[in-house]
Amino acid sequence: MDLVQLGKALKKGELASTYLLAGEEEALLERALKQVMARALSAKGASDLSVSRLEGKGASAAEIEAATRTGSLFGGRRVVVVRDAQQLAAAEQKKLAEYLKQPLRGATLVLLVRGAGPGTRDPKAGKAASAAKSFQKAVEAGGGVTVDCPRPKARDLPRLAEELLTEQGLSADRDGLHALVDAVGEDLTGLMQAVEKLALYMGGSGSVAAADVAQVVADTRSESIFELTDATAEGDASSALGVLRRLLRDGEGALGILGQLTRHLRNLAAVQALARRGQGQEEIREALGLHPFVVKKSLDQARRFTPEGLTRCLQALAESDRALKGGRLSDEVQLERLLLQLTGGRAGGQRGR
Repeated sequence: MDLVQLGKALKKGELASTYLLAGEEEALLERALKQVMARALSAKGASDLSVSRLEGKGASAAEIEAATRTGSLFGGRRVVVVRDAQQLAAAEQKKLAEYLKQPLRGATLVLLVRGAGPGTRDPKAGKAASAAKSFQKAVEAGGGVTVDCPRPKARDLPRLAEELLTEQGLSADRDGLHALVDAVGEDLTGLMQAVEKLALYMGGSGSVAAADVAQVVADTRSESIFELTDATAEGDASSALGVLRRLLRDGEGALGILGQLTRHLRNLAAVQALARRGQGQEEIREALGLHPFVVKKSLDQARRFTPEGLTRCLQALAESDRALKGGRLSDEVQLERLLLQLTGGRAGGQRGR
């Protein structure tokens, strides 16, 4: 089940006894939890005092099960939330799985597994993926619900933006959707915040156009990413570092910057591949679903890279994503190291990378 299906299920029926929320995308995990909690606390007799919140690290299956069996002071449904359930000890995960197969029907247990879903194949997320897979089998055996929260691919972002707008009573034309996605990049938290701003601006109804996005959503991100990519493509380390520091100063998150840069370079690789096959600008736009401005700009930038150079850049971006999440260096230092790697530390003007 995905986030949209979860929302529909919560509107139609009663709460399940168990929920597994698992995946790589933090923003989707938090949104799924928010939806479940909103439904739980809207029930008659519900109160925040009926909610127990636990952390997986150091918790035991017995402690979690006992929390579900503790009666509510107000007679409402007992809700237990366990964050980072993948950090439960292996023995405790096995014990908890037995409860999940036969859960208490008068309570709701919500498990959050961060970093991987049941289908994740990244070997670096093995621990979380193993926990998610084990919990999924037990949850579904007991009639519970699994909600997959993967990091969305670039091609899925317009659809996700449209779903978020629909939830707010809004629609959008093609240009409006692409303008919204281009403004926030792969920062899903930023996308959700932008949709909320648009809902207030539009009064909770109407069709969002590109002009509305330009009016409401700070669109300096898109231009700054083009500047950053231009400097990277030209091998201009000093300019790239200057744009990076401006983005950080303006409050952009490191993962958001990295996500936007990754998305843009993936677009460059896709545009370049299609152009090398002889496809024109309109054919590329239709194939990739990109805004005409993005296609034109990407074609110009892609000429500054060799295919091998783009592959090396994308590999460096993936390594930086893991390093940022590892947290050994500050975000700014890690991104500076990335840009120096992408540009070769040169002052600018070099081509054919």
